[in-house]
Amino acid sequence: MLEVYLDPCTVNSRKVLAGLDLIGTEHKVNFIDYFAGEQKSEEYKKINPHATVPAAADGELTITESNAILQYAADLSSCPSYPKDLKKRADINRWLLWEASVWFQSNYVYLVEYVVKPLLQAEPDQSIIDAQAPTWNKLAAILELRLAETNKWLTGDELTIADIAVAAPMHLHEAQKLPLDQYPNLKRWLDDIEKLPCWQKTQGAVDKALLPNKATVNGSHTTLPKEVRATFNYTKDVLPKLTELYFYESDAAKGIHEPGDDPQEMAVTDGWHRADTFSVDNEGFSLHPFKTEFSGWDDDAAVAESFYPEVVEFLKKTVGAKRVLVFDHTIRAKGNENKKLTQETQTSQRAPVMLVHCDYTSESGPLRVRQLLPDEADDLLSRRVAFFNVWKPIHRIVEERPLAMCDVTSTPKEDFFKLHLRYRDRNGENYVLRHSDRHKWWYFPKMTPEQVILLKTYESESDGRARFIGHSAFEDPTSPPQAHMRESVEIRTIAFF
Repeated sequence: MLEVYLDPCTVNSRKVLAGLDLIGTEHKVNFIDYFAGEQKSEEYKKINPHATVPAAADGELTITESNAILQYAADLSSCPSYPKDLKKRADINRWLLWEASVWFQSNYVYLVEYVVKPLLQAEPDQSIIDAQAPTWNKLAAILELRLAETNKWLTGDELTIADIAVAAPMHLHEAQKLPLDQYPNLKRWLDDIEKLPCWQKTQGAVDKALLPNKATVNGSHTTLPKEVRATFNYTKDVLPKLTELYFYESDAAKGIHEPGDDPQEMAVTDGWHRADTFSVDNEGFSLHPFKTEFSGWDDDAAVAESFYPEVVEFLKKTVGAKRVLVFDHTIRAKGNENKKLTQETQTSQRAPVMLVHCDYTSESGPLRVRQLLPDEADDLLSRRVAFFNVWKPIHRIVEERPLAMCDVTSTPKEDFFKLHLRYRDRNGENYVLRHSDRHKWWYFPKMTPEQVILLKTYESESDGRARFIGHSAFEDPTSPPQAHMRESVEIRTIAFF
């Protein structure tokens, strides 16, 4: 498999990601943090001695130029975007060379002055822009003439890797303040590029890193919220029969009513446009930045010893708790989906839960406090107590099975009912939800490991604030075909006020 090393926000990295998606080449992405300078590390320079991104490797072969990566990947796949016909290929190659030799450098001046400098709290230098403007306009006029001739894509009626390569240096054209209005054919072509799925999938990482104040939705430039439709596994209420789950092998599990027997298609809204406004006390969830140096997710003891304290301090600061107890965690990955629910070992490693549920009930929340802190429970439960799940991607951006939250303002208490959990040594309770068309679902596509979602799964106060949040993983129809399996950690906590 082709391995690529890149930071999705850079021009040439984004070019490679969009191009590989267009080509359909199977590949593995290794994230190299450009702004942290990881491309300059001695380890990375063994792959690419130029200390630049992107780079690619296929066995013993290493490729260090973005257009060369696309050419090689296209040959691997024998795709129409880099045809075998020598004349057509020569036309594509000349535009690839043109982009790398002159077009990239000219656009990069605008990117640095109008995007990178403001990001670094510096002012653009207009004299630099003025000096570059004649060159940029000369090059843009060449593109304008060519696109007027083809009236479609750069080399004719078929989209090719040349289109992706030449568009890449303009990938923030609005923020770069490129004078496109003078070039209608160039502007028309760029509009068509931005409608491509491979382009839309790769825009979000660029905007997030370089335009932190710009709202993006599913990688597009629009500021209006977008939504997808997906299936959520609700549960039918079959009272007087109980709804149950057994976490160990038992004859008593035969014939029980299990949850998730009412799949329903629902709209899920991208919440990035209002990410700063969600509240655990209103909607039942909130989104926060969370950076950590911890990486030992395969070691449960290390997670408890080194990461739990970070979570404690984060929650004290974020929700104002006087004391926080972290009592459990689960690593979620699609690779664990074949693990039986009844497996009683390695219970911290599970697949994403594709069930609309809340982790605690009005009875099981206080009971869990008594189980964990029996000597202090009476005193602690005399004041406000809340349970929070801290949900965080690990290793990479979430591309498949993201987490969705059912807005508490759309879920009256009558929509919740109990799921009885049977363990070998104890019983527990969750809430599951019966379906309602009123339910409002939210998610944050392409979350990164530097962000966390707080889910309030129990609240002792009944003063109108959110008490229980329904949530579920779901199959995102916009996930790329070769999406990396989701890997996330959820930390279970109790906050005492």
